Formats: sequence, C-alpha cells, structure tokens
Amino acid sequence: MQKILTDDQKKRVSLLEEHLRAENAHDLVGIMKTFAHGATLVLNGYAFDDHERIRALHEDLGFSERGGFSDLRIDERRRYIADNAIILEQTLSGTHTGTWQGVAATGRSFQVAVCTVYIFDEEGKLSGENAYFDQSHLLKQLGALA
Repeated sequence: MQKILTDDQKKRVSLLEEHLRAENAHDLVGIMKTFAHGATLVLNGYAFDDHERIRALHEDLGFSERGGFSDLRIDERRRYIADNAIILEQTLSGTHTGTWQGVAATGRSFQVAVCTVYIFDEEGKLSGENAYFDQSHLLKQLGALA
C-alpha cells in the first residue's frame, strides 16, 4: 500500500529529485541551489558545515568538470519518507580518473552501497545530508587498499 504524501512531503520529494538530477548531470550550481543557507553535509562522520565546504566536497568527488571521478553516478534503490526527512538507499559508482583523497587516478571503476538521510528546513530546502558508505570497500576496488 502506498502512503499518501502531505504537500510538504511532495515538495521535499520534488527538491530531492532535483538535487539527484543535478548530481547525476554534474551540475554543481544546480546541486548547490538545493541546499539551505547554513546546511550541513556529513559524509561518514565528517561534517562540511557551510556552502563553500559542501561545494568543495562535490568538486573533489567529481560533481563538476574536475575531481576524482569523471563519471560519478548515484542510483536510487529504495526510498523511505518520514515527516521531515527522506532516507535513500543508493548505489554510488564511477571511474577513478583524477586524484581523490591523495590517491592518484587508477582508471578503475567502483560501485558502493550508500545510505543517505536528507533533512529539510521549513522552506523545504536541504538543511542536512548525512551519507554513509564503506570507504574501505571503495578504496579496495580502486586498488588503493589491500
């Protein structure tokens, strides 16, 4: 049985879909438009707590013309909608074509499972994004970790 969404939840779903489209299009301006002023992105426990740091993280990963992964992609597997958050189970994939976290490009592809909790403010913008994935699994696929 499908849950009936409130108008606020529909707006959040729409914004999140816009955010994901922008990420997969590597549209950094579009990505940043979905974040509220004062948003925080937490990646595996490390907080990026302002727009410039969030932007730099996305650039470093490859959601722009430069970064560690030129063909970075996020594919949604499952979606859970709560009152003020949306939780996604996702697959993150890409090819390591640039230096990332001090690891020189290997040309290898990777695919990892990610769980992301998207939190919204009163205006429906992203006030928080908390993403969790097994970074050692990613590094092993790149050949950077035994």
